[in-house]
Amino acid sequence: MKKCEYCGKELESYHLQYCKDSDCEERALSFYDSRRKNEKVFGIINIITIIAIMAGLFLAVFVPIIGNIIVAAALVVMGIGVLAMPYAPENFYQKYRIKKTTKMVRIFGVMLFVAAGIFSALAVYYSLK
Repeated sequence: MKKCEYCGKELESYHLQYCKDSDCEERALSFYDSRRKNEKVFGIINIITIIAIMAGLFLAVFVPIIGNIIVAAALVVMGIGVLAMPYAPENFYQKYRIKKTTKMVRIFGVMLFVAAGIFSALAVYYSLK
């Protein structure tokens, strides 16, 4: 059976794209509009934070405190970006649909905050050493 593009429930007909008598179509169209508007900002944030993470990891070899702080700050910024704009590659939406993919991406955003906490703890550890 064909599944709803937003929630992934099975549809009654192959001609339908969204669930009947629900707001799946409105939510999907709103999501696609939001993604189209924010796609460039999301990409720029990701590029900047990835570069900052690489620079922080490189710097952590020589000055662990500063390097770990830079990595933690970049992970926090990336986590905020991912939670605010939960966008994934297109093949995720084809496989899991919009609702489940958004949930998975937000869980990844929370994991970024956890990683930032770990790098912050490392910076504190090195500062006390």
